Amino acid sequence: MPSQLPYQDKPSRWSSHSLIAARLHSIPAKSKVLDVGTASGMLARMCEDHSHRLFGVEPNPEWAQIASPLYENIWVGYINDMDDESLKDYDAVVSADILEHLSAPETTLQKLVSLEGSNCTFLISMPNIANLWVRINLLFGRFDYTDLGILDRTHLRFFTRKTQIAMVNKAGLGIASIQVTSIPLELISSYFVSSPGKIIHSIFAKLTFLFPTLLGYQFIVEARKPV
Repeated sequence: MPSQLPYQDKPSRWSSHSLIAARLHSIPAKSKVLDVGTASGMLARMCEDHSHRLFGVEPNPEWAQIASPLYENIWVGYINDMDDESLKDYDAVVSADILEHLSAPETTLQKLVSLEGSNCTFLISMPNIANLWVRINLLFGRFDYTDLGILDRTHLRFFTRKTQIAMVNKAGLGIASIQVTSIPLELISSYFVSSPGKIIHSIFAKLTFLFPTLLGYQFIVEARKPV
């Protein structure tokens, strides 16, 4: 279940949604895409200049109403309550920071995979519980939930890169690539929106690429259902 706080767009080129949108831009025109957890439609806004057929699922009715003009159809409700027919036959399925909010994410992912045709692309982003900041806090005996971020109080499950890969493989998908995102510094301070701040953010993003399991904020797995 997503946080009920107003959803903040993360337009940074290092954000998970930016990286997922870039990947969607490379799939064929008119592809049918299911966006699981649309929030207020940020991913759809990033894809407005492309001709994909976008469908969405969103349990928050206010967010769904904001996002609805950007999608052919949005189902208001939880993914686990959706009927099978509505979840079938997509060319791509996006699950951006959703599975960690579910009590049984493995079961949900396996169901989605079973309903799609061969060669369907899955784009799955999840936060990295092994991030350095979390490790340091654990060293001092702190594991405090927050309103947003890796320790969002609505997260029911926690994953590392290794356990995320294991879940994706167990669902029957073959992994094509894994990307890492850096901590969204622009949400911590407006300084990182300025030109000097963007330079610092860029340097930190490069360090995150070098030390993904230690500095990574999220991992984005691109996986496909075998033909």
